[in-house]
Amino acid sequence: MTGAGCGIGEINLPQHSIKWREKSGLNRLPIPTVALVQGGCFGGGTGVISACDVVIAADNAMFSITEVRWGLTAAIIIPQLCDAIGVRQVRRYALTGERFGAEDARRIGLVHEVVPLSELESAGAKVVEQLLANGPHALTETKALAMESSFGGMDVGDAAYARLVRMHSARRQTPEASEGLASFAEKRAANWADKT
Repeated sequence: MTGAGCGIGEINLPQHSIKWREKSGLNRLPIPTVALVQGGCFGGGTGVISACDVVIAADNAMFSITEVRWGLTAAIIIPQLCDAIGVRQVRRYALTGERFGAEDARRIGLVHEVVPLSELESAGAKVVEQLLANGPHALTETKALAMESSFGGMDVGDAAYARLVRMHSARRQTPEASEGLASFAEKRAANWADKT
């Protein structure tokens, strides 16, 4: 790979296909998943938690769908984000790249519960205890049924999946993405004027 994650075509496409499979696999895992979030959760991290069944955030958590700030798209996490927070909220937060706190994340549906940092682990343990009290086959079947009606539940063989991976990979190879990633690595504002 070259640059700050910007890969050459032959390397880039398989790399992003793997990232999609990881998030899709987490989303489709037949057992319930619980995410506990503290501190910063940015970019692909929002895709990871949107693929989880239950998300609890500490009151110090900050979130952002940052890809556009770097000249990229969030193509491979958009399906899970749309399922978690809805298209309307994705349009706002994925287009602005703005940061938002735990309470806003709860309000839009990215997290289910916000607790003080000191209570995060016990809140997670409580959810796990509730999950373990349920029938394991009923949990698996219920999750599978829910995924059948979700965009994030698309199969890796779907044409829509292949399109998202191609778009994500191609975007990372543009001059705009190179400038965005360089500005991120160099901790400076991007110069978009010459990179369109």
